[in-house]
Amino acid sequence: MDNLWTFLWNHVLTYPVMAAVGILAVFFVALLLCMRRDQNWVRQLFLMIASLLGLLGGAKLFGALSYATYLYQRGEEITFIGILKESGIVFYGGLLGYFLTFWILSKFFLPRRRLGRDIVAVTTPLFHGFARIGCYLGRDYDAFHNLEWHPCCYGVKMEGSAFCSHFWDHRLPVQLFESAFNFILFAVLLIVFLREKKDERRGRMVLFYLPAYAIFRFIIEFFRDDAVRGGFGPLSFSQIISILILEGVIVFLLLRKFGALKPLPVDPYDPGVDLYRLGKRKDVNEPIVFDEGEPVDPKKKSK
Repeated sequence: MDNLWTFLWNHVLTYPVMAAVGILAVFFVALLLCMRRDQNWVRQLFLMIASLLGLLGGAKLFGALSYATYLYQRGEEITFIGILKESGIVFYGGLLGYFLTFWILSKFFLPRRRLGRDIVAVTTPLFHGFARIGCYLGRDYDAFHNLEWHPCCYGVKMEGSAFCSHFWDHRLPVQLFESAFNFILFAVLLIVFLREKKDERRGRMVLFYLPAYAIFRFIIEFFRDDAVRGGFGPLSFSQIISILILEGVIVFLLLRKFGALKPLPVDPYDPGVDLYRLGKRKDVNEPIVFDEGEPVDPKKKSK
C-alpha cells in the first residue's frame, strides 16, 4: 500500500485528477436529483457535459485578462501571444462560462430548464470543493519534467503561527478553507433544493449561490497573497469580479421586484404549475373560470 501511494504521489498531477473526481461527483449527484425530480437526466447530463466547453473557454479568458492586469501593474509589455502562453486559468471565468453556456443550451434543448439550472447551481460548489483540494496539493511538472509540489495559490506566510507550521512553507491554507466552504455551501443549497416543492419557484438557486460565493471570495482574497492574478488598486481581479456579481444580483432582484423585468415564461412541462395564478400576488383569491365559449345548440349544429 505504501508503494502504491508513493507511486501515485510521484506520478500523478493532483489538480486535474481532483478536478476529474469533482466532475464525476457532480454528474452522479445531478443524476440522483434528476431521478428524484423526474427530470430528463439524459438531456440534463448531456447539456452539462457540453457546457464544460464554456467552462474551459471562460476560465482561460479570465486567466488572460487577470494576467494582463498583472503585467499592467508592473509596467511590463502586454502582448496577445505572451498572455495566452503565460496566463493560467481563473475559476470565476470558468464559472460564468459554464453557467452562461448551460443557460443558452437549456433554453433550446431542455424542457424543464428552470429545474435544470437549479441542479447546475446546486452541484457547482461540489466540483469546486474537490478542485481546491487538488489546487492545494499542487503537483505539476517543472521545467525539467519532474513532479514538484507547489500550491497554485499560496496564501499569506505566517512564520510565527503554530497553526500554519503544519502546512506548506508556513502559509495559510486558503485553498482548504475554500474547499470546506464550498462543501458546506453545497450541503445548504442541496437542502434548500430538496425542500422546495413548487415547480413555479424553480430557477432561483443561482441567486443563492452567486452572492454567497462572491462574499466569501472577496474576503478570502485578502489572505491568498496571489499577486500574479493582477487587479486594480488595492483590489484583486477576483475581488472586482465579486463586486460586479453582487451588484448584478442586487440590480436583477430590484428590477424584478418593481416589475421592470418580465416574469419567467411558463414551462408547460412543469407538473402542477398553476397557469392562471403564475405571476399573480398571493392574495388573489378569485376563482378560476374557464371560458369555453357560448353553449352550442345541438339542433342548430345539425342544420
